[in-house]
Order: sequence, then structure tokens, then C-alpha cells
Amino acid sequence: MRRTIRRLTFATDAPHFGGAERYIIATAQAARRRGIAPHVYWQRPAAGDADVFDPARTGGLRVTAPEPACTGSLGGMVHEFRATLRRERPDGLVINACGRARFWLLPWLARHAGIPAVWVQQMVDASDHRRLPPKRLGGRVEALQLWRLPQMLRHRLAATGATAVVTLNAEDRERIVRWQGVRRDKIRVVPHGVDCERFRFDAPGRARLRQEWGLCGNEFPRTSPAQGNDGQPFMGGTWGDELSHPLILGTAGRLSGEKGVDLLIEATALLRARGIPVVAVIAGAGAEREALGRLAEERGVGCAVKFVAFVDDMPAFYSALDVFALCSRTESFGLALAEAMACERAVVGTPTAGTMRQIDHELNGWQLNSSSPAELAEALTAMYGDPDARRRLGSSGRASVIRQFSIDLTLERTLRALRGTARERSFVRWPGMNAPPYATMAAEDFA
Repeated sequence: MRRTIRRLTFATDAPHFGGAERYIIATAQAARRRGIAPHVYWQRPAAGDADVFDPARTGGLRVTAPEPACTGSLGGMVHEFRATLRRERPDGLVINACGRARFWLLPWLARHAGIPAVWVQQMVDASDHRRLPPKRLGGRVEALQLWRLPQMLRHRLAATGATAVVTLNAEDRERIVRWQGVRRDKIRVVPHGVDCERFRFDAPGRARLRQEWGLCGNEFPRTSPAQGNDGQPFMGGTWGDELSHPLILGTAGRLSGEKGVDLLIEATALLRARGIPVVAVIAGAGAEREALGRLAEERGVGCAVKFVAFVDDMPAFYSALDVFALCSRTESFGLALAEAMACERAVVGTPTAGTMRQIDHELNGWQLNSSSPAELAEALTAMYGDPDARRRLGSSGRASVIRQFSIDLTLERTLRALRGTARERSFVRWPGMNAPPYATMAAEDFA
């Protein structure tokens, strides 16, 4: 029986507004442009943000979000999801796994309903940050990471029930093969994508945000002294006197340990100690906010680190920076990094599986060899001294995102994954699958 995908449901258990949600919304919008009706099923957590998909609802995206009380039990979760499948009647499912214990059942429920489903693993990293705090035997039980065993079992069960498994990079694919025993031919590498029409350099947005941050063009307001922890003017003068042409660098993401924002603060301190005028702007919120603020004060750069929480206009945020730094200790795909590149910003990244796939060193960005604040400071020093190189990296960065990581390519690759094995592929169709440029996409797109 042939199936044409005209209705596509994205299922997620994402607990916060971050890369997973932005990827789902952008892919759903790309599906709509292809003539596919998108829908989101969000199994919301008992605690956390009230409604992370509310902005998407405003834009016309249909979202089903049962109350946590309805999905808290196994029976309740199964009932709600089956009811959603009966009501929405999707032709395909894209299931984004973010850690919910019972979420592995969804591919099996879809399989029982005869609906092809891909299981997207957002993060599979050898240095996975999701660790239990030490509680017993001095932490030795947790140090063995025995908690990984049930997690791996859940992912293997989900992979068995799904039509295909999607990872964000080739390294994650190999880890799944080794750790979870999933067949390699069932795994597709589909990196997240960026809406390159939305994410582009925004000169008015750059000027507006720099004004809001207390910057006037490329200069600091001359009326605001930069105070260190001792109350004395930093570098012996005012912002305008000493820092007439500062380097504005920034990052965006959850303020949690695995995102490595502390590395950026440490590097900022090293740069300021060398007399390099720099300000770090950090967008995001999280449990580490107060600790990061204290670290900045302890390093004497409280005046040079600005926390701006959530930013509604992310293209303007990236455009307002001179350099975007992704300092994550673990990252399967740096969506914020790709967005900054699409906005023609020079980027620097720590050596995670995702950034090493995205950055071609000194061609479209600067790839670090370690997560050392000293090495990050050296890279930023080089970028500060060569504005022409920053512009060149920004231009080539956008070109590489358009070529490799556009949201339309992500959608096409995901739809191809829904076809499953070679035996099943002839039975799944979707609008535009035989139209250029999608029809000419080669098999190595999955490699």
C-alpha cells in the first residue's frame, strides 16, 4: 500500500525552550512550505516552562500538549498518544527523544497504527553531561554510570520499533551501533537545520541591540565607567576612553555545566588582562546563572560580562556580535553555532562531535583543539587583530550553512529516513520528492 506523507506529526518530550524546540518549529514550517500539514505533539513535563510552543501557536502551528497529570502514568501516556494519532491521522511521525523514560513506547504505538516513524536521538556523547550526583559510597556507584544501562535499553527498544533512527552526526551513529546494538543500516545521519531566510545578517537589529546593551555603534558610552571588583575604573579609564573599538563576543544556550559558559568568562578575563577590549554577551537562562555571575566577579570582569536572558530576536542577537563562541563540553549539533554562521558571524567552537562536523578550521570558522580557556583566548585574540578575517569567515560560514545545513535539506533527509529500508522505500511518497534540488540529493547525504 502506497503512502503519501501529507500530514506529519512531530512528537517531543523536550522540557525547555532550546535547540530541540527551535529545530522542530523550523522543520514544521519547512514542511508547510512543501505542502505538508505539520502538527506537534508535546508531552510536557510536570515542571518547567508553562508553554514553550506558545510562540509557534501564534504563528499558526497546531500543537497538542496534554496536561502532565494525563501522561504521568504509563496507561495515561498511551491513551493520550493513541487519541492524538486517531484525531490527527498523520502519515508520518518524527519523534524527538530528550530523555523521558517511557517515550520509547511511541515508535511501537506508531508501528501498531501502521505509521512510519523516525526516532531522533538529540544527544549521544561519550561525555554525556546527564550524570547523577554522588550519593552513595562516595560517588563510586554513579562513577560507574550504571544509569546508562536502562537508558541504552530504552533507546534500543525505541530503535527496534521505529522505521529508522536519526542521529545528528556520524560519531553518534557509531556510538549507537556499539552501545545499543542498533543495526548501522537503520541509522541515518541528519543534522539539524537553519531557516536561512530568517537567519541572516540584520544591520538594523545589530544597531538596536547594541544600543540596548549600552553600546553606540562600535563604541561604549563615555559616561559609564567600567568598574572592577575593587570599585576602581577598569584599565584606568572609562568605557569610551579605553575601549573605543571593543570586540563584542557572545554565546547563547542554557546556563548549565555542559554548555561551558564558564570557559567564555575565563577567556574574557584573560583577554582583558592582556589589555584587549572585549565584552561577552550571554543569552540564556538556567541553573548556573548565579554561579556564572559570581565567577565573572571573581575574575574581575563583572563589568565586561553581560547576561541578557532570553532574546526574542535571535538573528539580531547574532548580528550584534563580532564573534560567536560555542564552548560546549558536549554537543551533537550546535544549532546556535549554525544560526550564527547563517548570520555571517565569525565563529569559534570547542572540539565536540557537532562542531567538528560544522567548522572547517580557518575556512568558515575557528575550531579549537581543546576546551581550554587559554586556547579560546588565543583564538579570540587572533580574531580581534584581524577584522578582515572575521568578515571572510562570516561570509564563508553562511555559504556552508546554506550548502549543508539548511532546514529544507534537513526536512528532505528526514522524509527520506521515513522510507526505511530499501525494501520499504517504494511505498512512501511526499510532495516535491522528485523535484530539484531534492531529487538530486545523493546517498552520501546520510553518511
